[in-house]
Amino acid sequence: FWLTRSSGCVSAMGERWSARGWSQKVGNRPEKRGRGAAFWQPRDQAVGQSYSPNGQAVRRWSSQHGDTCAVMVTIRSLAGELLLGPEKILRASLVAQLKARIRATRPGVGVKLLAGTRELADSDALADSPQGAEDPLDLSAILEKTFSVVAWGEATYGGQVPPDAQSGVLKLFSSTGAFAVIKEGGAVCAWGHPAYGGDVGGAAPHLLGGVETICAGKNAFVALKSDGSIVPWGNARFGGKLSGAASHRLKEAVVSVEASGEAFAALTKSGMVVTWGAGVFGGDSTALSCELASGVVSVHSTKSAFAALKESGQVVTWGHPGHGGDSRAVAPQLAGGIKTVYNNTTAFAALTHHGAVVTWGNRECGGDMGSVASQLTGNVVTIFSSAAAFSAVKESGSVVTWGRPGEPSIASELLAHGGCCAKTTGNAVALVLDGGCVVTRGEAWSGGDSSRVASQLAGGVTSIESTAGAFAALKENGSVVAWGRSQLGGDSGACAEALSVGGVALRSTQSAFAALKDVNQRVL
Repeated sequence: FWLTRSSGCVSAMGERWSARGWSQKVGNRPEKRGRGAAFWQPRDQAVGQSYSPNGQAVRRWSSQHGDTCAVMVTIRSLAGELLLGPEKILRASLVAQLKARIRATRPGVGVKLLAGTRELADSDALADSPQGAEDPLDLSAILEKTFSVVAWGEATYGGQVPPDAQSGVLKLFSSTGAFAVIKEGGAVCAWGHPAYGGDVGGAAPHLLGGVETICAGKNAFVALKSDGSIVPWGNARFGGKLSGAASHRLKEAVVSVEASGEAFAALTKSGMVVTWGAGVFGGDSTALSCELASGVVSVHSTKSAFAALKESGQVVTWGHPGHGGDSRAVAPQLAGGIKTVYNNTTAFAALTHHGAVVTWGNRECGGDMGSVASQLTGNVVTIFSSAAAFSAVKESGSVVTWGRPGEPSIASELLAHGGCCAKTTGNAVALVLDGGCVVTRGEAWSGGDSSRVASQLAGGVTSIESTAGAFAALKENGSVVAWGRSQLGGDSGACAEALSVGGVALRSTQSAFAALKDVNQRVL
């Protein structure tokens, strides 16, 4: 390790140093630490590599352009709006710098820069673009909406948002004890309890960009990237790390990932399913490797089992036997002819092409149709589910409900009749009726009593989330209303102003809430 004050000279070994600023050696390369845009590179190397201030390797420009050569740059949106320039800019300037300038004038907007049809990476210099030798240089920009995140509740489980998630966010996800967001460019930021995925840890270098979506389990997350690769993190025992067998089998692009409570199943482009995580919850599918080697079109899950639907209409199940992993009792009905599969927390319901229903899993929660079985032998159009019940809608418009009686059955039937949503804290339930009116029942201090915010819940509610003892409702006007146990997110007073407008989505952990917020919406 050494530091040197560079002076624009060339060393005896033929290395060109920056015109000014401190350089720090990284391996056998010095890293730019001071002002200026020029970086070290070997004199005889056409394109070198250096390191950005965060230590990430970045591509550098060709020496033929010269360290201080500038180019006239113009950036326009796809609609033709002038966003930057015409302006002389050093060829050595990074794309990230140009994006930052555009974002600074447009809060809440993400930027993708294109040279022709190729998207430029943040770490690219202007001279790295396909038109890098051209002067003037015309670039196009794709603008996309970005959001901020507001969180409240227990900080350990995600109730406090880190700076990296306070702007430039595209999507929000949650496990039982942590939140994760996809940011502009496909980078990932996570926070909350490390045992639930709140710390990306060793996965960080693979989450700097290119992530398209995230699958959340109870204790871990899995990111699916644009190239079809996946990146897990969180509790290693419960899916936060790929097993050796899974890594060996994942040799092709993944198209989707599904989570049971503590295991994951990846579906590849060829229709193969690869699993990892807790074996009893479906992480071990070794016994079904032949059936899952090809031909799978979709994967479904309860909290501890999986069901794979194949092109042939066959359904293959594995995982916790009592929660849908054992379907031997209905094996003949699942051998073919299945159109789609539905699930609740511990049971599955399959719909055949002829409109009949087949169920298995926890008998009390809908795994057994019981007395309504004769009404479900045909003419069923679709199925809705709550946590512990199912409701089937028939061609006639009638609804048939089975599973756990009381709130679970009421909730599933509400959804079947066009209701918005239903959530439970475990001891209380909240239902959104027609017109967005919220009705609550159950243990008062866990959210069953919503009288304190009754006027705010009289209409306009579009979605609800719950922790272990509180609810939060998102309204049409973008405001968020919370009630229940204060330490579990029932009191959002500290961020009341931020939650009064601009909300677009809600997520929750076991004791905290997070809202995705439009930063351009202001309190009037």
